[in-house]
Amino acid sequence: MKRDALALAMVFAAVLLFTHEAWLGGQSPYGGDIAEQFYPWKTFERAQLAQGEVPYWNPYTHAGTPFLANVQSAVFYVFDWALFVFPMQRFFGLSLVLHLLIAGAGAYCFARICGATQFPSMIAGVAYALNGFAMVHIPFGNHLTYAGAAWAPWMLFAATGFLFTRESRLAWAMVTATVTFLHFTCGHPQMLFYSMVFSLIFVFALQSWRVRRDGAFTWRQPLWMTTLFGLAMLLGVLMASFQLFSTLDYLPLANRASTLDAASATEFSFAPHRLITLLFPEFYGTHIAGNHYDPFYYWSCAYAGVIVPFLALSMFRKGERPVAAVPLAMIALLGLFLAWGRGNPVYTLLLQLPGFGHFRAPAKFLPYYLVPVCALAALGLERLAAEAYQKFTLKTQSKASKEAEFIGLAPSDKTVAGMRIFGLIVVMGVVFLFGAPYLYDLVNALRGQMMVNVTGPEDARQMISNIRAYSMASGGVLLLSGLAIYLYAKKVPKAPRAVLSFSLALFLCFDLFLFGRQYFLANLYTADEIQASVSTPAAVKYIQTLPDFKIEDRVQTLSDYYTPNHAVMWGVSNTAGYDPMSLRSYNQRMAVMEGWKDDEYHDDINLKQSNHPVLDELNVRFILTTEAIDDDAVKPLFTGPRLRAYERVSDQRSWAAVAERSPGGDGAELAAATQWAPAQAAVNQYAPQQIVFDVDVASPGWLRLSEWNYPYWSARIRAGDEQWRPLSVYATANGYRALALDAGRWTIEMTYDGPWGRWLLTALAWLVFVKLAALAYLFSTGKFWPFIQRVFGRYY
Repeated sequence: MKRDALALAMVFAAVLLFTHEAWLGGQSPYGGDIAEQFYPWKTFERAQLAQGEVPYWNPYTHAGTPFLANVQSAVFYVFDWALFVFPMQRFFGLSLVLHLLIAGAGAYCFARICGATQFPSMIAGVAYALNGFAMVHIPFGNHLTYAGAAWAPWMLFAATGFLFTRESRLAWAMVTATVTFLHFTCGHPQMLFYSMVFSLIFVFALQSWRVRRDGAFTWRQPLWMTTLFGLAMLLGVLMASFQLFSTLDYLPLANRASTLDAASATEFSFAPHRLITLLFPEFYGTHIAGNHYDPFYYWSCAYAGVIVPFLALSMFRKGERPVAAVPLAMIALLGLFLAWGRGNPVYTLLLQLPGFGHFRAPAKFLPYYLVPVCALAALGLERLAAEAYQKFTLKTQSKASKEAEFIGLAPSDKTVAGMRIFGLIVVMGVVFLFGAPYLYDLVNALRGQMMVNVTGPEDARQMISNIRAYSMASGGVLLLSGLAIYLYAKKVPKAPRAVLSFSLALFLCFDLFLFGRQYFLANLYTADEIQASVSTPAAVKYIQTLPDFKIEDRVQTLSDYYTPNHAVMWGVSNTAGYDPMSLRSYNQRMAVMEGWKDDEYHDDINLKQSNHPVLDELNVRFILTTEAIDDDAVKPLFTGPRLRAYERVSDQRSWAAVAERSPGGDGAELAAATQWAPAQAAVNQYAPQQIVFDVDVASPGWLRLSEWNYPYWSARIRAGDEQWRPLSVYATANGYRALALDAGRWTIEMTYDGPWGRWLLTALAWLVFVKLAALAYLFSTGKFWPFIQRVFGRYY
């Protein structure tokens, strides 16, 4: 345990040193998806939870949209709740640090359970924590991607423990359920789906390999163990069943309900020709440096250090190897093969399988290459260290006295060992404490020389030549340096495992720092910079202070303002927004207004229209833009440093509209209604989950609201001080909410009622989990039969 603590401390120290600006300096990643989507969402979620409300509905973007049901909101993720105690300006920096620590610890534990001892497992922990896949997603604010990837090694860890420990298999089933629950609630369904699929494949492959090594192969046991493990994962998903079934309700109504076409599904593939980047990660340049020249624009990275693939391959030299080695190699190759995406000849067949066709970015298979390769690297180092120790032992025993054999070192060998260890410490200390900053500056200077002012084909060829030369030279120097450290460290007598492991772990830290820090630093902002970005613009403050401003008056941010979700923090309802899972009815109305093709997919809703009948339907009063508008349909209100505000001039704009209704009119009549007139409605309360308003209706009619129809919105009605009575909610042909009203003045309350049956199902799943965990404790501690005897009265 002391060695485990020391080895994990090394992994954590590497992560903490790498990210010290975030946890020590108060800076956070901001920009990309964080600025566009996650920062506003987490601000909204935090505020709602602080008020004791479950954030079911977000009224501030897309003219209203489900929030909890959108799994990316990650409302029930406990690690987010823990970070809510810090200011929001620090949230994403601390979240990044936390998930890199989780990733490193998971890879370390996975390597340990696969057969590596403590110190070689450091290689797996450091390599996976700071791997290139996580790094390239940091600058683009892909918060959920590196959060989801952090749980991939834990899923494989749980799978291995479930197979390897027969006496406590129930306990490992509970570990599996817990990890699955955390993986699901972190908010990245694609990574969860891939983790579950690869974990099942790994269980089947590992159990099949064990059965094959032990005797005659049969299908029965691998299939049985895979089924049991699948049930444990299913329990973990059911523990979040309130989130699960809310999302399943949403999927048929969402823009992503149908499968993607092959072109969309294979965006962000890894591409076979990029295999060279496993050793030379900047061979094709980078978007960070602005010199990326690969025509395959959508790319990712699977770099985990130049020595990691070689250490992994060393596991497959002739000789004994752990039972997990071959299944690990199979999983790694499968993950890499699937990550090729559009470069993979069979990927289109994969898209026909259930689940796979709903996701894009095949590069997200890369964690399932990286996790097993990092574990294999630890196993390879374990084997190399063991061979070095065996050679030393044989050499020592052949010439040492019995006393020297008992001690383990001849006196002369002690002196040599001490000198070599001291020399190694001095060299490593000088390099990392004093030489590293200068070398880092030199590398950045060399990177700068790769930039060529491209004015023609010759300049482009020169830039590509410079990039390749730098990448090959830096990778070659790193590879030779790693080899030199290995050859030197393995000569140190007595403890080659510890010396090799710490030496190569330090070298790996330097390698990954050299590659990854540019990505980490590219998206860091101070708390003051973030606060300035999210503060309410002067134009918005102005329209909110207008005497006749109403909360139901919507705004439309035009496409020149790239963060429409900021309306969540401004407290105004915006028709635009950024969300890969917006309502299909919303997208269809936007398509009518913007002229999109049928079923055209949009996640970033960049709207351009400032005058259209759909804007009247949505009660859009204000246009927010960075550019001047020359249109008689809008009048200028305010010009600020960030945004200009305009007011639409329209007598058809209204939050509520009425159409004629015949006595006994039903939904078919409502669907056919086309003539709508503005209604007199006064909104008394407009909250995320509740709307209260008064309305006058001169004759029986349909009342259409500028709110999207969605299950679980209910209504009740009363006149004056009468008792409330329920009122049915209908959907118009265009997807708006509608009510059937008689003539009179009415007070109407609309409420989002969460389905309590799902809370009950969640509670039951947790009850099953607790019971099974208690049984696992009784079994594993040997207290089961005494407990049963006590239950049946033996000790009474």
